[in-house]
Amino acid sequence: MFTMRTHNRLPRFLSLVVCILLTIAGSSVSARTPAEKIFPDSTKGFLSIRNLKELGEQWNKTQIGVLMNDSIMEAFKKDLREQLNQRMEDNFGLTLDGIEQLPSGEIAVGMIAIPNQIPGYVFTMDIADRRKEAEDYLKRLTEKLTNAGVKRTTEQYKDQEIVIFAFPERSQPAKADTPKSKGTQPVTAEQIDRFAYYFIEDDYLIVSDQKELLKLIVDRTGNPAGKSLADVEDYQATLKRCLDDMPKNSEPMIRWYLEPLNYGESIRVLAKGSLVEKRKNKPSVFTILKQQGFDAIRGIGGVVSIKAEDKETVCRIFVYTKKPYKLAMQMFVFPDATNFTPPTWMPPDLARCTILFVDPLAIFDHFGTLFDALIMQGETGAWNDIIKGIEVDPYGPQINIREEILVNLGQRVLSMSQYTLPITTNSESIVVAVELREGKDQNMVKALEKLFENDQEMQPIKHRSYILWQRVPAEEVIQPFSGPSGVPSLVDTAPTTGGAKTIPVAVNNQEIDSPPVFPDGAITIAKGCLFVSTDGEYLKTILDRLDSEQKSTIKHEPEYKDVDKIFAGMGMTDKPHFLQFFSRTDKTLQPTYELVRQGKMPQSQAILGKIINAIFVSEDQEGVRPQSFDGKNLPKFEKISHYFGSFGLFGISEENGYFFKGFLLEKKNEDQVGPNRKAEEKLPEKTAEKTAEDKKAEE
Repeated sequence: MFTMRTHNRLPRFLSLVVCILLTIAGSSVSARTPAEKIFPDSTKGFLSIRNLKELGEQWNKTQIGVLMNDSIMEAFKKDLREQLNQRMEDNFGLTLDGIEQLPSGEIAVGMIAIPNQIPGYVFTMDIADRRKEAEDYLKRLTEKLTNAGVKRTTEQYKDQEIVIFAFPERSQPAKADTPKSKGTQPVTAEQIDRFAYYFIEDDYLIVSDQKELLKLIVDRTGNPAGKSLADVEDYQATLKRCLDDMPKNSEPMIRWYLEPLNYGESIRVLAKGSLVEKRKNKPSVFTILKQQGFDAIRGIGGVVSIKAEDKETVCRIFVYTKKPYKLAMQMFVFPDATNFTPPTWMPPDLARCTILFVDPLAIFDHFGTLFDALIMQGETGAWNDIIKGIEVDPYGPQINIREEILVNLGQRVLSMSQYTLPITTNSESIVVAVELREGKDQNMVKALEKLFENDQEMQPIKHRSYILWQRVPAEEVIQPFSGPSGVPSLVDTAPTTGGAKTIPVAVNNQEIDSPPVFPDGAITIAKGCLFVSTDGEYLKTILDRLDSEQKSTIKHEPEYKDVDKIFAGMGMTDKPHFLQFFSRTDKTLQPTYELVRQGKMPQSQAILGKIINAIFVSEDQEGVRPQSFDGKNLPKFEKISHYFGSFGLFGISEENGYFFKGFLLEKKNEDQVGPNRKAEEKLPEKTAEKTAEDKKAEE
């Protein structure tokens, strides 16, 4: 939070939240000025926890809270605490002990971005009746940090001291190699990497990485002048929608809010290294998104309740927007519907399934300007040239993507995922099905044949009465041939030396070879749907279900029925909405959990793994990032799987945005689940021959 070296600030910010949830402590509620009124209207990101003691008490009632207090987790919990404590001290200048013991009321953190000033974070803690404890803590912290080579100075402000810690570069030794009697050498200006500023004002402990921001908050704690975050229209509208959905006389434990593009731009300003250099003298990604109409997303925020409303957790999220949309933002069309019954071909053993309604033509018609600006770095018309080239290139498929493919697609999209044992980096299989418009099956069959018939990577494979176009591993690298359109052809023409086949991507007239995202992927048309899968073998099992009467499907599963019953109780059975999501969190989390245990999370090929890797890997970091936390002390997953229940979420399109509501349910014990499923049911074994990696993982 308090380092200037950070396009990694988001993960560190999340680490702080994790620390709080895993190590909760606190005291009684204090009726102080709400943090949303202390933080100024220039706050671009905000998180508030109402009261740590209450949060801890409620958290410990949840199954995850019970799990973290289980003796089976003791070794990991101790190890995790040590790792988190070290990270917080290195990055924030705070310790877990301080966060646990000092607050008597609300704690909050915000990103503040004032024009013509460096943006930064401010952390506020209500320490009413604990000022003496806070002063003692600051003394202990000073001793610990100065012994580690951190320079401490002070500055007078309002007849009190601002305590300033100057942290050295991490490449610098913590202490100089001098005799013990001489002590630690002072940190020079050239060695300073970041600052942390501490101040105790009345009943608040305030910490920031920018001195001027700390002074701003100090001035506002006593007598807030000027507009606050609570006065910002976007903040009001975002949080009000969520609070209005809550039961009367109830307050959320956690509130959060972002101005997404402005927050992102602030993070970019604080970033160092190649992340900034690569876009030097070019508009930032966030500037491009604003130009493409995404500034219509005025705010994203939500509230979280824990052990409330007869559920483990309940989260409400609102994406506040202002119309009319322009340019690429017009892709965001989510038609509300009522048809959310899973089809019979969805197996009963799914880890998660999603039903979503979109407008394919809106996405296609408005994606071009975003592609030109973001991918082609402002080369106007590049997207249209590519689409036109695919249609007219004599060496390409000569297909009109919009008129021969997109117009045949309906609006309902179904997605599901399943995991296979033993858990490896490739255990996840995903199938996405897009329902076709009535009577358009043959049109799509012909379109796929036209699209892939000359593509050497995609080969037709007959399975039952269906033709799957499946990626076949290539023995050689094929160099693409560019036809008259200048667009790389889908037809392979000239082999070179060995290796795996790659996909050509042209950027600034330079071709960059990248491996396929899903090397085992497959696509087919069946029973009124376009099926796309990351795993051709798994897709075949779904096609087998299409041709037989299925008495057991996901909708008959007890966990799904429980979530569906809650949807019905919320009025979602008949009320139009655009998204419905179901997850068995035990199955969804097991692959990630096992990879963390094995130290292989950075190599994960699962969607969740790819997302985590995208967040945690910096652009100037070569190779695979090291795993953030050591999971060697985690117990086997089957010993704790009974702590993870089902999760459900729905989304509604509204006039001024999109509202989402999700909830986590308590996991039923074995007697409650029923005869056909046990609480610790294992994932299906792979039917194909096990790979060397699989065997090694099993061992």
